[in-house]
Amino acid sequence: MNTYIYKPTNLVSDQNGLVMAIDFTVDVSDGIDNFIIKGHTALASPSKAIIPYKELTEAEVITWIQSMVGVATEEQADAELEAYKTRKVLSSGVPW
Repeated sequence: MNTYIYKPTNLVSDQNGLVMAIDFTVDVSDGIDNFIIKGHTALASPSKAIIPYKELTEAEVITWIQSMVGVATEEQADAELEAYKTRKVLSSGVPW
């Protein structure tokens, strides 16, 4: 069973302090290997009570990310982790 750690890395807000978009990473791990993917999602206009920008918490923003892209992002992360695990490491370092 893979685990997923969501991390908001940037919030894009408008002049009123409303978050319009979120950049984030998801770290997927099977307990041995892990893979990090980057994502970006735009937010629709808020239909619920607005949380002032300065009062947002990381947990709240993670909830937004998961509700918008969670399942698809986790499926992508699973596929990327599997692809990473099946490739053979032939070299490491730099070519110069």
